[in-house]
Parts: sequence; C-alpha cells; structure tokens
Amino acid sequence: VVEGSGAFRSAVIGLKFDVSKLAVRNVSFGDIFGADVLNTAATPFLNQNGKMYISLTARDGSVLKTAGSLAYVEVEALTDCKPVIEFDRDVLNFLTAEGKNFVVKFQDQ
Repeated sequence: VVEGSGAFRSAVIGLKFDVSKLAVRNVSFGDIFGADVLNTAATPFLNQNGKMYISLTARDGSVLKTAGSLAYVEVEALTDCKPVIEFDRDVLNFLTAEGKNFVVKFQDQ
C-alpha cells in the first residue's frame, strides 16, 4: 500500500525471500493504476535466487493517484514455515511525472 505526498507515474519494487521456503508465482497491478488495469498481470524482470524485481508503469503515461495498492504479489509456500518477505531497499524507486525521485519511508505495522 502506498500513501504518497504527490502523484507518481512509475515504481520499481524489489522483494527478498528465502527461495527454499517461498516462490513468487504471480504479480498484478494494484488499484493505484486505475480500474482498467487492476488485477492484470505484471511481469517481473527478475524472479530468481530469492529476489523478485518488477517495474510498474502507468500504461497510458498518465499520472497516478497518490494512495492505494501498488501491486498484488501471489506467493507459494514451499515448506511448512512462517513466510518472511522483505523489501529490497536498494531496489525501490518511485518517479514523478517529471522524472524526479520520491523519498521513500517505510511504516511498520
């Protein structure tokens, strides 16, 4: 879930996990990209060795909402365990319509 201070156009997300315990099976666009692409498939550019990286961009180049679900990630548990998935903070980027980076802050829940 994203709660932004301004509208953005694209995001790159990286996730890290134990490849012996979890596998990322599917990724789809969240509601922040609009109803026309909600739940449509998004293809990671890396999904191996316990890392999944994906770039999500508004298809028509429009500026997105400032808050909502960015993506839905479907994982499969490969063992009976408590799954642990972390953001790869080195692979996390949000761009404004002007191509400027947003500062990203994490909120623990």
